[in-house]
Amino acid sequence: MDKKKLALFLGMLCGDGCLTINTKSKGGYKTYAICFSNSNRDLMINFQDLFLKVFEVKGNHYTEFRESRKVTYSFRSYSREVFDRIVSLGFPIGLKKYKLRIPQIILNLSREEKILFLKGFIITDGSIRAQGNVLFHVATKKFLEDISNLIYELFNLRKPIKKYVQKGKYLSYQLLLNKKEAQEILNY
Repeated sequence: MDKKKLALFLGMLCGDGCLTINTKSKGGYKTYAICFSNSNRDLMINFQDLFLKVFEVKGNHYTEFRESRKVTYSFRSYSREVFDRIVSLGFPIGLKKYKLRIPQIILNLSREEKILFLKGFIITDGSIRAQGNVLFHVATKKFLEDISNLIYELFNLRKPIKKYVQKGKYLSYQLLLNKKEAQEILNY
């Protein structure tokens, strides 16, 4: 398994992917889905290509049109074997909000591979703003703490995490890299 491709894949999966188990009403059998959705078709195609290269299994892609919303491009594969392999790497099943952490395998990889993981997360769930800074805004505090620690390990940048309350009840967390810091990371 190509560790560089795996690292990028897992970064993208942490950003805009999920693992779900559903029970089909007809027959009652379970489906094990690896899913990825993004409003950028090229990112979804890149994810699909990485999936094929890393796991040697194909998936399908779909386009979803919703009224008053951006078009969403989705990838899905129903391979139980790949599903189980991804779970064994430490990726959570179902809602990631309270469970997502950087998979342990990433923490044991080389600096270059860790940077590829970070790149995968930045291109999917990071916001590269017009001013040149990068903003991460997520619901999972522990995962953002992991990202902050990874940035410190890789680039010696200690970044605080800010807590926000949205609509008076939803907690979310942000980490901001200024233009200079973002440029240093993005140059890789």
